[in-house]
Amino acid sequence: MRGRFVVVLLLVLTGVVGTLFIALGPQATERSPGVVHVGVRYANEMSMEFNQHGKTGPGARIELIDRRGEIAYAFGDLKIGRNLVPLQDVPAGPYTARLSAPGYETREVSVIVEGRMLNPPKDAVLEAGTIADFNLIGVRFKPVGKNN
Repeated sequence: MRGRFVVVLLLVLTGVVGTLFIALGPQATERSPGVVHVGVRYANEMSMEFNQHGKTGPGARIELIDRRGEIAYAFGDLKIGRNLVPLQDVPAGPYTARLSAPGYETREVSVIVEGRMLNPPKDAVLEAGTIADFNLIGVRFKPVGKNN
């Protein structure tokens, strides 16, 4: 008798939780921004001269540039490693993601924003040291004027 009661209780709880996910899930995802993973590395981060920046690096920045050349979205203070960047209030369409850091070459990646997602075009050709995928951009910055 006790085993049957536990099984019935688990089925009822599973049904209640599933119903809540179905009913409240779309509302939660509409309100929360999408998250873009931005990976930042530096070609000279193991050198002595890089120590002036500390553990987090010089602080990179990502900007989404629209077709008219205007900045539609910007997020700064990106640190070495993975950064989670909220993607909100950006109209859908093609953009150029410009990643920059003081003293380092600027990188540009073509992307398409659809809702809360950021994707590279299917035929995108990326520079060496740059990665782009579903909600992911990764760059390896080179110091200005050096071929590292």
